[in-house]
Parts: sequence; structure tokens; C-alpha cells
Amino acid sequence: MDSQPKSKDFEKSVPTLTRRGALCALAVVTLGLIPKPAVAASGVKVLKNGRVVLSLVTNRALSKVGGVVQIDNLNGRSIALIRTGKGKKAFTALDLRCTHEGEIVAQQGALWSCPRHGATFDLAGALKIGPANTGLRKLRVRVKAKKVVIS
Repeated sequence: MDSQPKSKDFEKSVPTLTRRGALCALAVVTLGLIPKPAVAASGVKVLKNGRVVLSLVTNRALSKVGGVVQIDNLNGRSIALIRTGKGKKAFTALDLRCTHEGEIVAQQGALWSCPRHGATFDLAGALKIGPANTGLRKLRVRVKAKKVVIS
């Protein structure tokens, strides 16, 4: 008995790239619909009251919608600041501790993923796949002229 697939059967099982598929993929890349990975934030001050002040001038990733910066080592926490729209106040800040067991999630494309048990959240923090039962915790954001205050 021959366990190798016959060449015609094998050719039928391999997906082919259609012209439409190639054009769609090119459009996604060209239009920037795939978010860029989070970059380490710069120009960050942590105040005595625990608030985090971030300079918009030094964090160029936040100049475009979908831009993400990550602030690590805040008393065992990590925070992400995401540009969610074109308006001056269109930002969301997320506590990056997984709501399941507190592991720091990592960005993978347009998702945040927990390395411990696989919980997945969308870029805005909404729960997509458990075992977590709730989305990532959103933090209060105040936008001033050239800075963002997260509390």
C-alpha cells in the first residue's frame, strides 16, 4: 500500500493564491490595516500619586490611528496607550494584566494575547477568547495639549 498522496490529489489539496486574494492582501498592507506592534514609550513620568504622564511629542507612534505605546515596570504593571481615532482625545489606556490570572499580555497583530493560558483580547481590550471572563481593564485618560495623563 502506498501511503504517499498521488500528485493530482496533492495538487487539489494545496490552496492556490488567487488574483483576488493577492489584491486583498496587498490592500490590507498598503492601507495600514494591520496595526504596528507596540513600541516602548518615552518621555514618561510617574507622579507620586501614581498617575502616569506621557509626552505626545516624543511618542510618534501615537500620531496615527492604531498607534500603540507600552509602558512597563509600573509596580509590576504594564500599560498600553492606543490611538483609537483622529480626534485629539481619541486614546484608550489599558492595564495589560490578563483578567484571568494577572499575566502580562503581549500584542500579536490586532490582538493582545496571554502567554499563560491563551486568553485573547482585541486591541481595545475587549475579550475575544477565554479563559478570562472580562476584557482588559481600561484606565482613565486625560489629554492635555502635548501630554496624556493616565490614572
